Amino acid sequence: MIILHDNENNKAVKLNLVDTHTHLGKEEVVGGKGKDFRIIRPKDHLDFYEKLKYDIHKRMTSYSEDYAFTPPEDPKKLNKTATKLQEIIFKEKRTTQNIGWLADKIVTFPLHDILSSKTDPRFVKSNNYILTRAQTFEYGSRLVPFCRVDPTDGEKAIEEIKRCIDYGARGLKLHPLSEKWIKDIVTDNVISVVKTAADYKLPVIFDCQNYKTAQDIHQVVMEVKSQTISEDFTVIIGHFGFDYQTPGMFELLQHPNIKTETSGMRGDDCEVFYKNCINNVEDWHYSTMYGSDHSYFSVPQASDHLTYLVSNKAKDLGINFEHIRYVLGINALRILKIYWPTKVIKRKGISDSKVTWSDFDKILKCKNQQQLADVVSELSSISGVYFNTDSLFDPSGENVYEELFILNIFADIINLRRSFVVQQINENKTKVSEVTKLMDFASEITRILEESEDTYPFTQQYLFDYLLHQKPK
Repeated sequence: MIILHDNENNKAVKLNLVDTHTHLGKEEVVGGKGKDFRIIRPKDHLDFYEKLKYDIHKRMTSYSEDYAFTPPEDPKKLNKTATKLQEIIFKEKRTTQNIGWLADKIVTFPLHDILSSKTDPRFVKSNNYILTRAQTFEYGSRLVPFCRVDPTDGEKAIEEIKRCIDYGARGLKLHPLSEKWIKDIVTDNVISVVKTAADYKLPVIFDCQNYKTAQDIHQVVMEVKSQTISEDFTVIIGHFGFDYQTPGMFELLQHPNIKTETSGMRGDDCEVFYKNCINNVEDWHYSTMYGSDHSYFSVPQASDHLTYLVSNKAKDLGINFEHIRYVLGINALRILKIYWPTKVIKRKGISDSKVTWSDFDKILKCKNQQQLADVVSELSSISGVYFNTDSLFDPSGENVYEELFILNIFADIINLRRSFVVQQINENKTKVSEVTKLMDFASEITRILEESEDTYPFTQQYLFDYLLHQKPK
């Protein structure tokens, strides 16, 4: 979360930041001395956002007259955690991970990595790497896992999408260029893969290098729309095709199922892009999302984009605070559907136990915050649980929906609790890992929720819509 001061209205403001384009894994590249490897780990993304924080602060303080907002005097206060619970846990117990909070959520998917061809279908091991990292204590509240498939694998690719959904995938990445089907985008295989994602409410991001590819993606969307049972699916044109001038690119954003993300945008491209958005796309701010594509692109590109949005140039162009909020966070939070994985990938330190649907009956019976806190504490004791959700915002843009805020706190506790490890020493004694001390913080939910007198229960349909793994009807 980004913290700034609105100069015109003389008040502090907060911006949620969701990065919709990053990678994890290891891929082979050609370097100056021959074969080399690009390696991207979860911590690399957090390090990136820590560095980005200081670069943004330096730009805004060095040329303060150029900006409509002012950063805090101390660069460390430019960002903060999205929830109080995160602040408590990471600040006091996991200081090595107390970095990179400029970004609330980081969408990530496999590189075209060295594991991709090790299985049939491709990307199974790569997807597992993404999914398991998103289920860890350190990264579970930050990473949003997308799976990746090669549509030329046919039915096996579709089955891999379904498998990944069970393990918590919340979106799908497709890369026609690196997988060499760039000339065969509008095919039955690709349409079937995108339709599967749409049926299961997964957003799909296509890597896109130019207008021709974007046109093909649009045609796929039209085909899927005529076949899918889901009307509100989302297809994202990656990088906006690196084309910020062609009128046809902006016409594509008029389609209700198409959005774009801005990774790779730099320098004067930012002003050209947003000027054309404003002039050519009705309600343009609902169609555009921020992305970094770290580490193909780095701090300068991301800093160019973020500082432009809060500049006087952007303000003079007609970009206001609400527009910025949607571009940087709200649009992404709304399309990243909430999933409750039904399975946990087996690995060291993770048990098979998990919260079941019947456990949520206890939530349905809660009449006040204290009861909810007690239930959350009880459910948090279950090892092996994976759960992840996000903040959603009301139409006025002023407040988080109170019920969803409470569910977020609940989800954070459950998600973090899933990595607790219990080791049996003998029949009479058990050794519990240091991480179980987090249970002490579960009681914090009571204090956090004391500000509101809203009552419960939630409806059964509400929990289905927001908590349960969403499968086609």
